[in-house]
Amino acid sequence: MSTLLKRPLPALLKAAVYDGYDYGLSLTYLEGGNKVLLARQGYYIRRSEHPLHRAWRVPKHHIHADPEGLFADLKALASTDLRETPDSFIAKLNEAREHQDRSAFIWGMHLRLAPLLGGGVLASGDYHPGVVAVYKRMGGLYLSQMRAWKLASSAEIVKLNLVEELGFVDAQIEVLTTLQQLHSDGSLTSVRATDGICIGGDFPQGEEKAEAGEGAKDIFLASVAGIQRTQWTDAGIEEALQQYSLYDHQHAGVRHLLLRNSALLADDMGLGKSRQAVVAAEIQSAGRPVLIVCLLSLIINWEREIRAVNPDARIARQRFDNDAQWVLVNYERLGDYLQTAKHFAVLVIDEAHRLKEPTALWTRHAFDIAAQIPYRYLLTGTPVLNRELELHTLLRLSGHSIGLMPLKEFCRDFTGSTEFRQALRAQLSDWMLRRRKDVLTQLKGKQRQLLSLSMTSEQREQYDAVFHGSESALARIGRLRILLERIKLPSVLELVQELDVEDKVIVFCEFKESVFALTEEFERLGIQAVTLIGSHSFTKRQKAIDRFQTDPDTRVFIGTTSAAGTGNNLTAANYVIFASLPWTPALQDQAEDRAYRNGQLRLVVVKIPMVEGSIDQQLWSMLEGKRALARDLVEGVDEPDSMMRTMARSLEYSSG
Repeated sequence: MSTLLKRPLPALLKAAVYDGYDYGLSLTYLEGGNKVLLARQGYYIRRSEHPLHRAWRVPKHHIHADPEGLFADLKALASTDLRETPDSFIAKLNEAREHQDRSAFIWGMHLRLAPLLGGGVLASGDYHPGVVAVYKRMGGLYLSQMRAWKLASSAEIVKLNLVEELGFVDAQIEVLTTLQQLHSDGSLTSVRATDGICIGGDFPQGEEKAEAGEGAKDIFLASVAGIQRTQWTDAGIEEALQQYSLYDHQHAGVRHLLLRNSALLADDMGLGKSRQAVVAAEIQSAGRPVLIVCLLSLIINWEREIRAVNPDARIARQRFDNDAQWVLVNYERLGDYLQTAKHFAVLVIDEAHRLKEPTALWTRHAFDIAAQIPYRYLLTGTPVLNRELELHTLLRLSGHSIGLMPLKEFCRDFTGSTEFRQALRAQLSDWMLRRRKDVLTQLKGKQRQLLSLSMTSEQREQYDAVFHGSESALARIGRLRILLERIKLPSVLELVQELDVEDKVIVFCEFKESVFALTEEFERLGIQAVTLIGSHSFTKRQKAIDRFQTDPDTRVFIGTTSAAGTGNNLTAANYVIFASLPWTPALQDQAEDRAYRNGQLRLVVVKIPMVEGSIDQQLWSMLEGKRALARDLVEGVDEPDSMMRTMARSLEYSSG
């Protein structure tokens, strides 16, 4: 008779590693085991390339506090016997602790070290408790707003300590050469320059937060070279422009860019900023590489624009190519170009107002890149933002002398009144060129029409229940906006059905559920429509745009304002309908100008349904107030989150 060999019981803890800060636990799969480990701040390593793939990373204090309890919780989930006891479980943990592997969790990490003007190092990158420990031992100061460390040392010494302590390899620690300069001390708060929505009482006075330590809120950005005049003459520019077919205002725009090593082109939306920038960059670069930074959704548009100017252009999308003259990259991937920035002769930044926040990672990367490229062109249809810090950041990115002013002095001299803002406008006139749509004589104009809607008694009850509910003000505003958009959808359908068969319309929604609902209704009505929401791929977006622009039977374009309201050319439409208003005048104007732009030969009618007795009227008043402020300088815009918080504070005090 043969003897049947029993398979050994599986071990609960198959392997354990310890780096002095965290444990890596390779466990037999247990249904519900993830909840036990997540409750102890565990992190499951999913990356298949990671040496500890499928292990759980758990902070040491959660294990040291009660290893027996962890074992008991896991063992209780086992459906079969396991080859493990509390003693063997703890013995494996002890063995891991005795044979520490400092490099256990550094796989895939990336750190950056940059020199500070005046001495020291700015350290940033992926989080690791061991890295923090190194910085603390070196007397580092944590800069909370930047999520970075300021160290009174050299990059070489910091790197050496990281390598010796944690086993980093050279490729994981990037040492930048661009000097980082103090941007601000982070202490300035925003000034509310216009009235917000006030339903009830006054706004509460904010309380100053205590500093974590001297310098802890400092903000550093790469030092960018100042603006200088180039060697171009008017005659030389005119000769260079002879091979290009441009409107008169575009000739002037290219000239503005070429005469300076850094300039802002702030033309109204639809005047062809991208065409002007491509022509200026091609002339200035003289065949050398150009880096264009734009929104992910607009990369295809930029490639088309380049090929319209130069059909044989060598273009690389979202990757560095040493043989390409044009490289297109979205904001989120700017960090990939810090080491290759010196390769480029010209930098073009589209939608430059997105770099308004100095602490945002892509803003810091943009500064690091701009500091290494001699010619820098900024493009935006909304150049001036409501918060002083944001405008100051754009000025510094350009190398404008006003951007070098301490932020407090800048705000003292140029904010707080119409006169101050106009003084700033005068000083920016040489650097910033802005033209309105009246330079396009062929445009037939744009009309806004506000349409009043009434709620049914049932809808009013729903509205009031949310308005006076117990949720936070922000939560209530979100629910009210969803409810109001849903109430307006039947009216949107009626408005579209009333249009002539030759008309085309863009419908902007704030919520994708409304996009789906409208699409179904238009399909039921036999009206062909295309959609664009944030989750759509490049290809799907462009197919929708091309179909709407070229197919006479596709009469409706439905999209969310956040996804479809920027950059796209939708001049086939002569009507625009807002199912909900966006949060800022700039977002509204940008959305409208998908239709009202160069190439539009018909009057554009913008229809805005508004529900009576609702926050619709209050938001409209807020938008109009922001437009009035913008006229003091140039087309300003407040941050969407800021306006939402303003409304939320009003709602908080009106319903409390």
